[in-house]
Amino acid sequence: MEHPILSNRFGIPIYLGFWFSFTGMLFIIDWYFQNALYQDATLSALSISLPLLIIAPSIWFVVRHVDVERIGRLAAALHHIAVAIIMVAIWLSLTYLIFSFFDKTPIPKGAKPEVIMPYYWLAFMAFAVYDYIVMMYYMIIYYRNFKEKIEQESDLKDLVKEAELNALKSQINPHFLFNSLNSVSSLTLIRPEQSREMLVKLSTFLRYSLDQDLKELNTLANEMKNSRLYLEIEKVRFGDRLILDFETDPICDDLRLPNLILQPIYENAIKHGVHESLEPVSIQTKAFVRNKNLMIQISNNFDKDAISPKGKGIGLKNIQERLNLIYGRTDLIAITRMESNFCVNLEFPQTS
Repeated sequence: MEHPILSNRFGIPIYLGFWFSFTGMLFIIDWYFQNALYQDATLSALSISLPLLIIAPSIWFVVRHVDVERIGRLAAALHHIAVAIIMVAIWLSLTYLIFSFFDKTPIPKGAKPEVIMPYYWLAFMAFAVYDYIVMMYYMIIYYRNFKEKIEQESDLKDLVKEAELNALKSQINPHFLFNSLNSVSSLTLIRPEQSREMLVKLSTFLRYSLDQDLKELNTLANEMKNSRLYLEIEKVRFGDRLILDFETDPICDDLRLPNLILQPIYENAIKHGVHESLEPVSIQTKAFVRNKNLMIQISNNFDKDAISPKGKGIGLKNIQERLNLIYGRTDLIAITRMESNFCVNLEFPQTS
């Protein structure tokens, strides 16, 4: 996260404005309320405020390092107390050093120069200023996180709309429907029972896909049920050229993942694997648990000599963007392509 003062074009002018106000306030306290001379009040105000000019921006790096959500409030408070003691000690040391360097008034042995107020009140003020700066920085972080979350939700809505359109387009894909209905027509004459079964699967698949909300999570059992319908319809088309292999741990059935997120991978396997190969193509699906997260691996072999139809990779890119927006991570999908095997590994974090 960028520094709010140093990385913003208005940050430095605004910060200097606050710093001049703070210096002016110290000057007025000493000159007006304590009847100090003009020169002495100026020296006292600058002795206190000059160290702050550097200390205040540096506190940002401490705040960024102390992640309250990760280490807890108590640990964060202890961190800041320790850092505050060090910062205040540095601040006061620099203040007395600057003041003593310019103020030539004799000081009784064993006494400390008084800069506006007794040193213990000065330390108390320094602690208060440190707390105020820390609070301001956390408010900035909270505002930025909130703004980022709003932008992510907006992006997710746009992406969901795009995915819904793509899903709808896929569901009513004329080629898919045409080929499926052609297969049904052929089966009607030779295997009427199988044609009826295929029509039921096609109807169920379309109804399920249209009813799903892409913003919601679903169980793996439901997601696989719909995916099997799609694959079994395609299997009628391709016959023995399409081999389906599922190896899912039953413990994964109730684990959750985004709706319809697997279908683009199966479509990709059909388009680039089965459709372009004369040899049998096996689509293997494995689901298991690792580190309490749902892991899914979908792989297929393909004819490496076949000319693959050109694609823009929108389906896989869409999956990566959805995972990033839903889980806030970019490492949940890994794609490997080796010789004649294409493999997609997915990880779905499970929340309690």
